[in-house]
Amino acid sequence: MGAFFVYRHIYNKTLILMPVNRKISSVIRSWDNADFNAHIYSMVYASVNSTAIINGEEVFLVATTQLDFNIKSISANTNNVYVLGDNKNVIDGSTTLSNYPNP
Repeated sequence: MGAFFVYRHIYNKTLILMPVNRKISSVIRSWDNADFNAHIYSMVYASVNSTAIINGEEVFLVATTQLDFNIKSISANTNNVYVLGDNKNVIDGSTTLSNYPNP
């Protein structure tokens, strides 16, 4: 996936470069409701300023922050931190895309 950027002029003097997220996820959960057995999470989103411990590292998240990487563990000081990802059975599914034994 390539990076996409939005350019915005403020008072015709300042140019701001902002990354725009184009990733599509099929699952969103609050950090305290994340199910690491059923889902693989690849993004953290914070709707308010908060501190989170992600994969053992403390991170300050500014409101509307989106971090893209594989999340193995997370905790936060607010309920306004979310993890986004995909169903694990889709990624780790069998080569026949079936729950039945291979033919």
